Amino acid sequence: MKSTTASPWARYEPTADDPWDLRKVAHLHRRAGFGATRAELLRDVAAGPEASVARLFQPNPLSAEDTEAIDGLRQTARASANLDLLKVCWLNRIIQGPDPLREKLTLFWHGHFATSHKKVESVTLMDRQNETLRTHALGEFAAFLEAMVADPAMLIWLDGGTSKKSKPNENFAREFLELFTLGAGAYSEQDVREAARAFTGWTRRDSGGGFTETPGFVRETAQIDDGPKTFLGLNGRWGAGDIVRITLERPEAATFLARKLYRFLVSEFSTPGPELIEPLAEEVKRSQFAIGPIVGFILRSRHFFSQTAYRQRIKSPVEWSAGLVRTLEVPRTAINPLALSAACDTQGQELFVPPNVEGWVGGSTWINSGTLLERTNWAADVVWGRAENGLLPFDPLAWAAHSTLPANRALGALLALLLQEDINDEARRLVLDAGRDGSPDGLRKGLQRLINCPEFQLS
Repeated sequence: MKSTTASPWARYEPTADDPWDLRKVAHLHRRAGFGATRAELLRDVAAGPEASVARLFQPNPLSAEDTEAIDGLRQTARASANLDLLKVCWLNRIIQGPDPLREKLTLFWHGHFATSHKKVESVTLMDRQNETLRTHALGEFAAFLEAMVADPAMLIWLDGGTSKKSKPNENFAREFLELFTLGAGAYSEQDVREAARAFTGWTRRDSGGGFTETPGFVRETAQIDDGPKTFLGLNGRWGAGDIVRITLERPEAATFLARKLYRFLVSEFSTPGPELIEPLAEEVKRSQFAIGPIVGFILRSRHFFSQTAYRQRIKSPVEWSAGLVRTLEVPRTAINPLALSAACDTQGQELFVPPNVEGWVGGSTWINSGTLLERTNWAADVVWGRAENGLLPFDPLAWAAHSTLPANRALGALLALLLQEDINDEARRLVLDAGRDGSPDGLRKGLQRLINCPEFQLS
């Protein structure tokens, strides 16, 4: 179903009453990435909505130097079984990489197909799954599901790797239906049992590199249950691919995916009614579950750029902590990514270690007295530095010079960069008063106040 001018999903077109401005550009980059630099914001204000959204889907490739650095870090993480290095590798992509939309969707799918290193106990397999999530993040959902059916980390996490014809394990089948595709109440216990039969046949085969770091799986024909099955009301000798196909043919599948993407990209503070979800689910079906077109449909819509969606999500620890570094263009030499990783951990989002099969709940659960203190501590570390953690003080004068701004305009520009003037009069006065003398410490004090505004916690 294509949107019409009467639909909330109609394409956004700027008007005199609803202009394309800094607020909308910053909103786009918070949702479709991890924030934007001042130059990126100004570029996209001038470019208009269509060019700005299109650019997200046509990123520059990684440079040869960055590709080599990432591959080297991944290999080191695998060889040393060091999960912290794998976290750093991903965070480096987030804060410095040219493809923020793909990284943002990779983070989304990491929560959707939540898999924890605590059970997998293989950095190699967690790295491999992360690359699978990245590869399929904007691709065909059916192919994505088939890849996850055979993903070694997932086979360990949900016990599919021990599921045999003689004794099917139902763990993966249940989560496949409840958490990955349809949602609770859209299937029966028989459907779980029949799907589990179709997913049987895996046998663990470990390479010479060691049991915990390089396990693999193969499917043995003799261990696959290829008998007749009744799944979601259809009879046949269904295999794993058939289960994926039949599941996505159910109307609940399109609605389920539409709701998940709505919550992640539009709003987690309200429950969308049928007037929003039904046309979005129709678009999912029309696109044949191609994720990129669905995401583009949302990001180009009038509803996405409406006040209803504006600052209607709480930034996750990774979004907040890494986004701050990316937005301020903190130099590589000034930031220790291990400290960034540790900050995300203490704020409640440890990459590669989601809390359970449902992933992170998100929303208001991100904020409590403890995690808010940790966010404040990270802001202070970024602004003032922390030598013992390898963090240098932020240099506001260098940032201003890079932005071709005089020092006395730096805080005003930072306010526009981080909050786009979404700040009450008293907080604005305190921010600007702190840096009125134009000194580095005064500007840092104003910046810290700005980062600690409640509005900056919102995406």
